Amino acid sequence: MSPKTLEQLKPASYGPFYAAGIYPKLADIFRRHGYALAVHGSCTTDFDLIAVPWVEQVSEHEAVIAEVEKLIAAKFARLNPEPRCHGRVTYKIAMSFGDCAVDISFTPRSP
Repeated sequence: MSPKTLEQLKPASYGPFYAAGIYPKLADIFRRHGYALAVHGSCTTDFDLIAVPWVEQVSEHEAVIAEVEKLIAAKFARLNPEPRCHGRVTYKIAMSFGDCAVDISFTPRSP
C-alpha cells in the first residue's frame, strides 16, 4: 500500500450528499460505541466518514459495522477491512439501494 501524496487528494466539491440524511443515525451508533464521527472528503463518489475513538473503552470495529449494516440494510462491498496509512482501517459498505456507498475510516485506538 502506497500512501497518497497531496497532489493525489481530490479537491472538495459540492457533490451530492445522498447519504447525509442518515448521518444523525450513524453518529448515534458510533457514539454508543465510543466513537466520534465526522464527514470528510469530496463526497462525490461515496459518503466518506472518519470514526475517532473518543472515550477510554470503545467497541471493536466489527460490532459498530454490524449495526451500521442493519441501519442501512447494506452488504459489505469489501469483506475484509482495508489498512490505510497512519494505522487507519477502512470499511466500504454498499447500500442496498442504487450505487451509493459509505466509506468509514477508523483511526487507531490507543494501546
